[in-house]
Amino acid sequence: MSAQQTHNVVIVGGNFGGVNLAHYLLQQSFPALKKLDPTTSHRVTLVTPNDHFFFKIASPRALINPTLIPDDKIFRSISEAFKDYDKETFTFLQGKATCVRPEDKSITIASASDPQREIKYDSLVIATGTTSTSPLWTLHDNHEQSRTTLKALHSTLPKASTVLIAGAGPVGVETAGEIASAYPDAKITLITPGERVLPRVKPSISAEAKQALEDLGVTLRLNTGLAEVTADIDIRPIQLSDGSSKNPDVFINATGPRTMNTAWLPSDWLDSESRVRTSDPYFRVKGNTKTKGVYVIGDVVSGTNKTAIEIDAMVPTVASSIAADIAQGKVQSTGGLMAWLNPFGKASNLVQREYKPMKDTIIVPIGPSGGVGQVFGWGMPSFMVRKGKAESFLMELVEPLVTGKKWV
Repeated sequence: MSAQQTHNVVIVGGNFGGVNLAHYLLQQSFPALKKLDPTTSHRVTLVTPNDHFFFKIASPRALINPTLIPDDKIFRSISEAFKDYDKETFTFLQGKATCVRPEDKSITIASASDPQREIKYDSLVIATGTTSTSPLWTLHDNHEQSRTTLKALHSTLPKASTVLIAGAGPVGVETAGEIASAYPDAKITLITPGERVLPRVKPSISAEAKQALEDLGVTLRLNTGLAEVTADIDIRPIQLSDGSSKNPDVFINATGPRTMNTAWLPSDWLDSESRVRTSDPYFRVKGNTKTKGVYVIGDVVSGTNKTAIEIDAMVPTVASSIAADIAQGKVQSTGGLMAWLNPFGKASNLVQREYKPMKDTIIVPIGPSGGVGQVFGWGMPSFMVRKGKAESFLMELVEPLVTGKKWV
């Protein structure tokens, strides 16, 4: 490391995990490292096929009509988000990682202009996330597919008399609540292969959600899923797991992730679900000496629940892992009694931070007036859900997230 002039942190993936982490490193970690070693500079290279950030959390409301959440609010330019950083400290590369060679610390990127571009890394962060069947819920490479799908629903939902939604996790429940509230005359059916909606929350909260949906006129079909979980929104009839079929005016597939975006990684880095294994609670990738300096964040972390709340808590921990590994052996005490009590007092951003997510916490609006939720396992009253998420779908978080102001 001492012979290098620039330490390049390559982040592969540019939505919640990648964008958040890039801002954190640039604002918190790199200044602390620069003070520690002025002779070495540090750069973030963000590699991702999308040129826009997608605030997918708000999709259940954005799909209702174009005025509730306009395009320019839910999709935000990545280059614009990082325009205030020095070009020597941040580089944006639009392309898709196709291969990693840990033996020489390089990755191959395929882009429109160069299908075999090779870049080197000193530290590598895997933030490629998952891909859902429908582009309503995750980016399918660039953001245009998601935008087109939202606009299609803006045209079809107002005229639909029947709507079928597959999947009764948070996204499916929120979508059913939004459509039922906006279009009360439509007959909405929500199907799930499970025995209850919101299977990850306490049974009592699941029962509340079921009642709230039924109060809005939503028909629930439990123990009934799709015959094919990747069913296309344009194919009719929709075949169900019980042998029946439906021919709705609008079909929305909210069954969750279709694939983990990890096919470009060595198989021994992955678990049986193609998610990235970690060697410690600080998101270092499990492996041998070749995985030294490799980290993971977001939905592809083995054992996580794939929630935005978890990603928010991961960012400071992953950043601290990177910074602590770079600074290893270089953090020195400033002397004196206070330094003895806290030798890292002037280098807190170089110290390993614990991962402290809000466990058993989720907020699920069921229409704009309220919904259900739990915080650390304790139930939330509907009015708190309304204030916490249902009124705005957290759109107030987009600006500080995309610009990095949340980490200032």
